[in-house]
Formats: sequence, structure tokens, C-alpha cells
Amino acid sequence: MASPALRGPPRDGVYVDQPWLLMRWDPAHHIVHSEWRAFANSAELRAALLRGLDAIKDHKALGYLSDTRKVKVIVQADQEWIKQTWLPLAISAGLKRIAVVTASQGLGKMTVEDLVGLTDDQGLQSRIFASVEAGWRWASQTPADR
Repeated sequence: MASPALRGPPRDGVYVDQPWLLMRWDPAHHIVHSEWRAFANSAELRAALLRGLDAIKDHKALGYLSDTRKVKVIVQADQEWIKQTWLPLAISAGLKRIAVVTASQGLGKMTVEDLVGLTDDQGLQSRIFASVEAGWRWASQTPADR
């Protein structure tokens, strides 16, 4: 079996379809869209985020929308991995904007918000939104839209 990085873009645009996450290329908005469905352990979270890098590269995506309303917590080790490993890889892949939709309250909201804002000083803009629609609009902007 070929490794995920060697498979190329999936024909249906779906990069991950697991009980904890649906990740797909959104051709209408030209962004990678992740909808977190449930808790993901460290291995699942990291593998999914690496698959997201494939989607960014496959489509030369500038925008990424992550719907984290069902995320309950991101453990400290995974927060560090995202900051130190995933974010630099996403930036080097060409990603420019991450829109994050959060729950209205709870620990998951707080841990996700801790990660947002770490990116602007690295050349990657991130914003928090209350709705998927608002996140789509912002994440799918091209430099000419601003």
C-alpha cells in the first residue's frame, strides 16, 4: 500500500473520514475543511493533521477551516507538537490563513484558543469564529480580496 503522501489527492476530495474527523478539500471555497467530530487521541490527531498537510500541498491551499466545536481538549504534548512541528510545516507548504470555529464555552474552546494567535508572528494568520460560514468567508479570501 502506498503511503498517504504518495497517493495524491483523493478523487472525492475526502482526506480523512473517521469517527473523530471529516477532512476534505472544499472546491467551492478553495480551502481545506476539517470538521472535528469527537475526541482524537494523540496518534489520531497527529496523523490527521499530517494528512491535512497533504491536502494543503495537493491543492496549493492558502486557507484552512477547522471546525473544533466538538473538541473537548487538546493535551499539552499535542499543543506543543502543533506549535513546533505542524505549524512550520503548514507555513512552508504555503498556508496563509487558518479559520477556527470554536464552541461557545468549555475546556476545548480554551485549549483551541491557546493555539490560535501563535501563528501571526510566523506569517500565518489565524482567527476564531463562532460560525462555519464566517470562517469560510475569511479563510477563502485571496490576497486581492483584502
